[in-house]
Amino acid sequence: MNIVNKIKSLSLVIPCNNEESAIKISLKIYFDILENLLKDKYITEYEIIVVNNGSTDKTLEVLKELKKNFKIKIINLEKNYGYTSSYLAGMCHTSKEMIITVSADLHEDPNKIKELISTHYISANPVLGVYQKRHETFLKNFFSSAYYIFMRSINIPIVQNHADFRLIPKDTNKKFFSNLPTFIFIRIKIFDFIEKYDKIFYTGSDRKIGKTKFNFISSLFLAIDTILYYSKFNILKFVTKVSMFALILTLISFFFIKITVVSIFSLLTTILFTFLYFFISIRTKFLKRENIHFKVKEII
Repeated sequence: MNIVNKIKSLSLVIPCNNEESAIKISLKIYFDILENLLKDKYITEYEIIVVNNGSTDKTLEVLKELKKNFKIKIINLEKNYGYTSSYLAGMCHTSKEMIITVSADLHEDPNKIKELISTHYISANPVLGVYQKRHETFLKNFFSSAYYIFMRSINIPIVQNHADFRLIPKDTNKKFFSNLPTFIFIRIKIFDFIEKYDKIFYTGSDRKIGKTKFNFISSLFLAIDTILYYSKFNILKFVTKVSMFALILTLISFFFIKITVVSIFSLLTTILFTFLYFFISIRTKFLKRENIHFKVKEII
């Protein structure tokens, strides 16, 4: 493929939270890949932006030491602002024409970076990395599949099995920061700014270094939050209607039919959906509260 007249500069964003061991290995791998891309004239220049998101181990000290041998920009945040904010902070401080986001634990296939770039050169579209297989527990994979099915059923735009391995052009990146909402899930929010995109496929690697920042509970809450915030379907109104219907059925059953399986079931349904009503109300208010996505303590 002739790309001589199309090559662009690249920003690589790597978020870190307690990655003192992982970043020593992954940074060297990413650096070698980018150096080869530069040598092969796939990119004009590059920058590596590493975000220290409130690490409580020696990640920051390790990054400062690595900076002596690798040309990196360290974005040191004041505290841990969360997973998405790690990426946002790095994306906000990029200066090149293409932005690629990766993880510090090499869970994606770093050798696919070249394919991300070459795919973008052909179409000029953003490119989403989609894993064909990842090594997770059966329970996590099951609920992940169910989550994507439900998201499609309520018309929330999201690409199944796309994590945060992607390439976006500089103009798309700028749009992210023109009007930040109170709650951001990049995998969904990106579709406010793009109509066409390409995909590349990879196999998620076992985490030989580092560990996932999402256990089952945190993954569950993230799924619930994305549904509540981005759904165009009025979930609260639906829950209210079901709760009222179940309550009326319960009263009718108790007063006219006495205690039956139907009355017990409708009572339990009333209790469950009443709980859901209050949970959704509280969680929705929490998601819509005024929010500082990240605050930079220093740039090193």
